[in-house]
Order: sequence, then C-alpha cells, then structure tokens
Amino acid sequence: MSPPSPETPRHSLHSTPKKTLLTIVKILLAVVILGFLFQRIQGEQGFERLLNEPKNWPFLALAQGLVLVAFSLSFVRWYLLVRGLDLTFHLSDALRLGTLGFMLNQVSPGSVGGDLIKAVFIAREQPGKQTEAIATVLVDRVIGLYAMLLIASLGLALAGQTFDSANSAKLLNSLQTVVWSAALVGTLGLAFVLSPLATGKRARALADRLPVIGHTVTRLIEAANVYRSRRGYLFAGFGLALITHCLLITAFWCLSRGLPVNGPTFAQNASIVPIALVAGALPLTPGGLGALEGSMEILYSSITTGQNDGDGTIVALAYRAMTYIVAGIGAFYYFNSRKKVGDLLHEAEILAEETA
Repeated sequence: MSPPSPETPRHSLHSTPKKTLLTIVKILLAVVILGFLFQRIQGEQGFERLLNEPKNWPFLALAQGLVLVAFSLSFVRWYLLVRGLDLTFHLSDALRLGTLGFMLNQVSPGSVGGDLIKAVFIAREQPGKQTEAIATVLVDRVIGLYAMLLIASLGLALAGQTFDSANSAKLLNSLQTVVWSAALVGTLGLAFVLSPLATGKRARALADRLPVIGHTVTRLIEAANVYRSRRGYLFAGFGLALITHCLLITAFWCLSRGLPVNGPTFAQNASIVPIALVAGALPLTPGGLGALEGSMEILYSSITTGQNDGDGTIVALAYRAMTYIVAGIGAFYYFNSRKKVGDLLHEAEILAEETA
C-alpha cells in the first residue's frame, strides 16, 4: 500500500473504459435527479419565492457558522486519530488537507478523491509507516459514517408521530430496517476489530501468511491493536463525530427557518437529516450531488406539515452552497501550494491505477 515515491516518472494515465463509463453514469444520474428536482421547485414557484420572499438572515448566518465549525471538527477528528498512532502530524496540516480533500470530493468525479489525497500526503510524510498512516484515513471515514448511522438510528427511534400517514409509516419502517441493520453490523464489526481475537498474535500470524497482501494486512492489524490500547483517541474521535453531525442537523433546521419554505419541527428535522446525510455519503454521484437533495425532498414530502414540492431540495441546495465555502478554503490552499498539490495529485493518480 506504499504510495509511489516522488521520483516516480510522470506519465500519462488513462482511465480504463470501465472507470470512464462509471464516471459518466454517476454524472448522468446526478443530472437526471437534479433536473427532476428543479422541475418540482419551479412547479411551486420555488425559485421565485426564494428570490422575492424575505429571508431570516440571522438564522442563515448561524447555519453557515455551524457548517464551518462542524467540518473543522471533522478535520480535528482525523488529526486525533493520526496522533493516536504516534505519527508526526500537525493540526495545521489536518485543516489544510481536510479542506483540500473536501474540495476535491466536490469537483472530482473520478478515482482521485479527497481521501486518497490525504492518504498519499500523510504516507509520504511517514517513512516506514505508510500503511498505518493510510489506515488513519480509513478509520476516520469509518468512524464518521458509524456516528452518522447511530444518530440516524436515534432520530428514527424518536420519530414517533412525525410521520403519521400510511405511506410515511411504510417509509419510516423501511428506513428503520436499513439503518438499524447497518448500525448493528457496524457495532459488531467495530467490536470485533478492536477485540483481542482480531488483533492478537494469532491473527497477525495468520495474516502474515497471506500471499501478496499479508504484510499489509499485518500492519493494519498492528495499527488496530495500537488503537485498542489507546482507546481514548478513538472515543475522542467518535465524540467529535457525534458533535459534528449534531451541528449539521441544527444547521439544516436553521436553514429551514431562514429560507421561505415550510420547514419541519426540530424533532422532525432530527429524524430526516441524518438519513439524507447517509444517502449523500454514498458513492452514487460525484460528491453526493443529487443524492442528498433527492433524499431531502422525499423525506420532506413525507412529513405532514404542509410542505411545498421542492422545499426539501431548496434547503439541501442551500446547505450544499454553504459547504462550498469550506471547499473554497481548500481551493485557496490549492492555488497557494499548486506545485506540492500537483505532486500529490500525480501520486494519487498512480496509486488509484495500481489499486484498481
């Protein structure tokens, strides 16, 4: 899993037809979803309302602040996970790479995303510990998704009478089955990975005998064993993940109060936003574009508080616009460190091709 060295000669990398086709499909799916959602908004004069009706600017400003704080905490979470393995890393690097990675996730539909850039950067800074360094990126993503699933599970459990029509009840039951099952699998999986059974000497000996990947798997097991002995870092990272998602839920509620839409109650909002965020995190479209908006539209229309068609989409698009402020910080870092970032992109492209 070691990334290419800086001396790797540059060469033209061409995506395989399969990757190219997958990228095209993702883009087309996002375009189709957004096209349908825009029609719903226009059918209810949503754009006219958005432009002409008054907005509650203090609520919108609060939402923007919550989004910035939430993403900043997610970058701090990664920093803590790196320090948990005693790797040399600076908080400033975590913040810069976090914003850069977020920007790339929004604009790059191909194989080189923000997580891969972060992995390449931290690996090249940790001679002899590349596998452990890359593992921190994976662990950070897993913890973030797991925390999101738990909050979504709690939101669904507390949904109560917020979905009271027959169709809404069916939707709620389906969501509960999927989310609770995923949360249960995640809980059992994490418990196993952090148990002596998965990180003990016997497990390492078995992994070391695996052909080709044995050494890499062994190093990953050793990293998991370090986390098991230093669980404080994992708990701190998990706590920050929970806070991050709670802040984002509150930001969505503020948006629904600041925009000219018929927004849900806070309890209803807490029930639906985590589900939409989970949908937006799935690699179905570039940066979750369309998936988040479509999920919010479906969930908004399932709440019996007189929502207009397109209200959920408007709120989700406003949230996405606010996240682009974070991406803009990443773009600033990109243009101020263009050569260094260019080298990282080149190495990430090679790594993506080698691991395809």
